[in-house]
Amino acid sequence: MGWEEATNDQIDQTVDHFAGLASAGLARVCELIGVVDQRQSWMGDGARSLVDWVAARLRVRHETAVQLVGVARRLVDLPVLSERFGSGGLSLDQVDAVSRMATPEDEADLIEQTLGWSNAALDQMARRHRGITESEARSVWERRRLVRQWNLDASELRFRGNLPAEAGKLFDEAIDTRLDGIPPNPETGMFDAYETRAADALTELAATSGDHNGGPNQVDLFADLESLTTPDDGTAELDNGVMIPNTTAQRLCCDPVIRTIIRDGQQVIGIGRASRQIPKWLRDLVYQRDGYRCQHPGCRHTRWLQIHHIISWAQGGHTDLDNLILLCGFHHRFLHEHGWHITGPPHNRVFRRPDSTPHPHPPPQLDHRLKQFIRTS
Repeated sequence: MGWEEATNDQIDQTVDHFAGLASAGLARVCELIGVVDQRQSWMGDGARSLVDWVAARLRVRHETAVQLVGVARRLVDLPVLSERFGSGGLSLDQVDAVSRMATPEDEADLIEQTLGWSNAALDQMARRHRGITESEARSVWERRRLVRQWNLDASELRFRGNLPAEAGKLFDEAIDTRLDGIPPNPETGMFDAYETRAADALTELAATSGDHNGGPNQVDLFADLESLTTPDDGTAELDNGVMIPNTTAQRLCCDPVIRTIIRDGQQVIGIGRASRQIPKWLRDLVYQRDGYRCQHPGCRHTRWLQIHHIISWAQGGHTDLDNLILLCGFHHRFLHEHGWHITGPPHNRVFRRPDSTPHPHPPPQLDHRLKQFIRTS
């Protein structure tokens, strides 16, 4: 009969049956890999290693080949585990984890003890059982690296790298802390993709110090006056020659993460933020007034904040308390690069979308037919 006619119980039983067959088949494969390993016959196929031979022969990923070779080599000394694997009673992942812990003396007890455990629990137990040697930790540390590469037109930076466990954990925690605080996209009302928010979190990590009393990293920005004071095309570039659009340059001028050298033609007419023109005492007042959180409606971000000039300094705005507002990096970008703007006095700031509608929209007027239900004192 076709599967669409089968009952749920029949489907469940059939899945279990074929899963057992798959495990038994992989057990035979591991036995044969062990023979090939003993004979070193994989060399005859021109492979660089047994793992490479398995990956090519079975047409599997290199990671899968590593797992199969590891299991094959460990099962040589574990007859009970080999028998349970060959009978289809244990999956490859279960055998992989148990074989990392078992000895010929305790393998039977260990199998019974861990039956029913999830693969995650088994993997954790295997990691704790094995631990890591000083030489292995040293080897991981020596492989630490960060490779950065700009594309041909310098419009995008690509990077990859490796970190040892403790540094990787610090990095993960720093990204996750910021990522969790990135709010939904105000233009869609939905969260951006996880990877997109992780990229924003990394940018915030690089752009801010996390402490409003500390000094963030600085980058030089060279900009024509025209690029900062008009919506027309101008010239703005970072100190590595990377060109950026006007809106980005205007945003970067707000907070002294960027030291901006402003040019009118060839004449330098100002060094905006070269000596952190938002002094510490004024930064403290901005943070205190704004409650140490981003002022965008609904945002609860309280870390890695930036100070925004509501009227930009290049357009005549002053670096005083009434013209400064505290924002997270995510919402700061909306004001410069997505056409949003702020209106109103300090005690009643209104965030507006590119079409000037307020965000959030004011509540609608109560229908006159419902007013009769409102009790008045």
